[in-house]
Amino acid sequence: MADLKKLMLDEIRKNSHIQSSYIDETEELIDTGLEKNEDNLNAVALAYLDEKGYRRIAENVDITKKKILELSEGYDTLIVKKNKVVEMDIFEKASVAELRDALEVCLVNTTSEIHTNLKRLADNLYDYKVECVDSIKLEKDRPRKGRLGEEEFESFEETLNRYARKGYEIHKIFPEPKGSKIILVFRKDLVQ
Repeated sequence: MADLKKLMLDEIRKNSHIQSSYIDETEELIDTGLEKNEDNLNAVALAYLDEKGYRRIAENVDITKKKILELSEGYDTLIVKKNKVVEMDIFEKASVAELRDALEVCLVNTTSEIHTNLKRLADNLYDYKVECVDSIKLEKDRPRKGRLGEEEFESFEETLNRYARKGYEIHKIFPEPKGSKIILVFRKDLVQ
């Protein structure tokens, strides 16, 4: 039989509305096992700088060596400080009742999202505009200045932008059933 607690935890983790973990960052001292001498100190300092992404300039090396020596005071070996990052599970020690409550919150959030999406789909009202054009003209087809027809030329991009300024978007493009024209259908959502 499946572990009920594990199944509940899996469902809670899938839900984006509930935070199921957090990052715990602690500092810990790490013993390198290397004895205190100048060569080892240089090697550990350079490794530390590389790990942290700092440049290997003399000033950075000197500061790092000084900090390592301060941490290593009282020890025979070199000690470095490292950050330990652990992801902690918030629901690790939760009871079944607490998990059930969290699942109910997940259920309410999911139901609310479904309701909002259904309402939006059911209540959508659109305003349509239809424009009939001889052809779809691209910007590269624009007549050069001084040629006939320059004033009347409107590229497809300009047509889209003209309707977009009024809140419309292109909905469909299809050829006229009994002719050589192209029909552009624009649509604007009336329920925002």
